Amino acid sequence: MISAPQTPLPTSPDALRDLVLSLLQQQEEQEAERTRIIAQQQAAIALRDETIARLESTIAKLQRWRFGRRSEKLSPDQISLWEEALDTEIAAMESLLETVLEDSAAVTAGRAEGAAADAQTVTVPARPVRRHPGRMAIPAHLPRVEVRHDPKTCTCAQCGGPLETVGEEISEKLDYIPGRFQVIRHIRPKLACRPCGTLESPALPAQVIDKGLPTARLVAHVMTAKHVDHLPLYRQETQYQRAGVPISRATLCSWLGQGEYWISLLAEACKRALLEGKILHADETPLPVLNPGSSKTDKAYLWVYRSQADAPHPVVVFDYAPDRKGIHAQHFLGDWQGILQTDDYGGYDALYRKEQIIEAGCWAHVRRHFYDVEQRGPSPVAQKALAWIVKLYAIEAEIKESLPDQKVAARQQRAGPLLEAFHAWLTETQMQVAPKSGIAKAIGYALKRWKALTLYLEEGQLSIDNNPVERALRGVAIGRKNFLFVGNDAGGERAASFYSIIETCKLNGIEPFAYLCDVLEKLPTWPNKKLHELLPWNWKKSALA
Repeated sequence: MISAPQTPLPTSPDALRDLVLSLLQQQEEQEAERTRIIAQQQAAIALRDETIARLESTIAKLQRWRFGRRSEKLSPDQISLWEEALDTEIAAMESLLETVLEDSAAVTAGRAEGAAADAQTVTVPARPVRRHPGRMAIPAHLPRVEVRHDPKTCTCAQCGGPLETVGEEISEKLDYIPGRFQVIRHIRPKLACRPCGTLESPALPAQVIDKGLPTARLVAHVMTAKHVDHLPLYRQETQYQRAGVPISRATLCSWLGQGEYWISLLAEACKRALLEGKILHADETPLPVLNPGSSKTDKAYLWVYRSQADAPHPVVVFDYAPDRKGIHAQHFLGDWQGILQTDDYGGYDALYRKEQIIEAGCWAHVRRHFYDVEQRGPSPVAQKALAWIVKLYAIEAEIKESLPDQKVAARQQRAGPLLEAFHAWLTETQMQVAPKSGIAKAIGYALKRWKALTLYLEEGQLSIDNNPVERALRGVAIGRKNFLFVGNDAGGERAASFYSIIETCKLNGIEPFAYLCDVLEKLPTWPNKKLHELLPWNWKKSALA
């Protein structure tokens, strides 16, 4: 209220009129100022409410995502895992070094063959000293299975004389049958030619670990237990001790590091088969890797690529990378052309800028954004959006078994009108919600990628979402909680190879342990040009034939 003037009122009518007009103008100015202040306060309150809502949504999402401790303090079990990873890397590097030294020695011997007659002495380079102790003794109480190797001929290869048995060479391999151990005894007769003094014996079959203790089946068991059953090697060591066979963790690391070399050959063949397809799914997941000397881990990534959901021979290939830069996807795909279905991660944008790769969107990610808003609190807008998406998925469930052409026709006839109405509703609703709110972000995500999201209407072999490749990451997520990290980049690459084979086996209905037992037995002597015959989908056909 305007206070009354303290000075006497003028007696002149004109002066009184001027005073009243002045007071009215002053009152209007005060009302305008009050309105401006109220508007500022309301804007500040709206901004505060929007910020609070956004933070509450983020906190709720993080609380749902949080499953374990964030501390990097190592428990005794974690220290065991740390040593295990390092031992595996050492064993793998020692195996590689031995191979290089043997190849180098063979080349040197070939070059020196002509000069050997003139040389009086030959200097042999000393082999590197093995860091681990001698081979473990196989327990005597284990049952023995004898495998006898008969000679191909009973005549001497040197002079043609008859061969006589003068003894036996016995080498024992530790084998594993699920639930119990056994020992495979390879018995080879020692044959002698008395006229010329030649000694012969049949050769041992090629082994997955040359001159090693385990059979292919035992190596397959160790690998399956770690990567399929998610048992770190220190847990396996405890299990074997309970079974009466004390196999040290260092020995298990050595077997694992050498056995995964053969798996990498198959993984590379799977990659070549994968890139023959025209529709691929892609995603990525973190994989902790040791940072030597810092007592911490760095965040590396496994990039995963999967063939289309209805592919006759489904393939999953994992690719290890030290970071999440999009250049890794470019290197993996190379000159590949087709449709790539991903989430909204910007690392794939460089691929989509090329005309050879077409982007396909994921409706599961759209649904997830609206679902997060609804989980924070009742939201009529989010509920209505989710109802639209439920209708789209209901159509997909009904036409799941249809042929691609039939899917295209059904999608365009039934889902097309729904999507047009949904797009119009989203565009209208976007103008009515707070610009920085969670629901605005969910709507913006859908509208921004609308072209990619509706591509499945035109391609019958394309899925409505990227869930097929995300399901392939479940095994990695479970294993990551058990063995926690890989030893280094090389270990990450080998883990990627193994996950590629395991997940591809699962997609093709192959039991991983049975598959690994067979291929690890065959790979040491298998010709490279026939490697495709051992891939999971071809192996299944041969097994059923």
